[in-house]
Amino acid sequence: MTLSPAHRRVLDAALALVRDQRQRAEAGGAPFAPGLVWTGPFGLGYLLGAVDALCQANGAPFDAAGLAVFALVLDDTFGPEAADSLRRQAVEWVQGDDETFGRGRAWGGNEALGAAQGRHTPVGLVHLARGDEGRMGPPRE
Repeated sequence: MTLSPAHRRVLDAALALVRDQRQRAEAGGAPFAPGLVWTGPFGLGYLLGAVDALCQANGAPFDAAGLAVFALVLDDTFGPEAADSLRRQAVEWVQGDDETFGRGRAWGGNEALGAAQGRHTPVGLVHLARGDEGRMGPPRE
């Protein structure tokens, strides 16, 4: 699938958002552990929500191309060997209306939009890496 220019901007922004938070988490003493918290319902929900919101911010539909961007973010973050099962798991949580996945999706969406609008620096994945997800409360408005 060839991505449109808008979806390419979404991919660039999503990768920057994830890579920046991973770097800040590691610098703060919370090493990235792909098999743990970032692949749980909150973490995958966060990533899907961020891609969805960045599609909105860039005037790109969250369609098959938006899902392809999500897949590319998973490939980059966790490696292609893990990304397929993570995509399937995310779909299960979406279809099952998983509450934690939904909360992560709202956080990721709000933070990505806030970052795209220059309102704040995303911190959700940093908190998650530190084990602070339970104290995060509802997403920022």
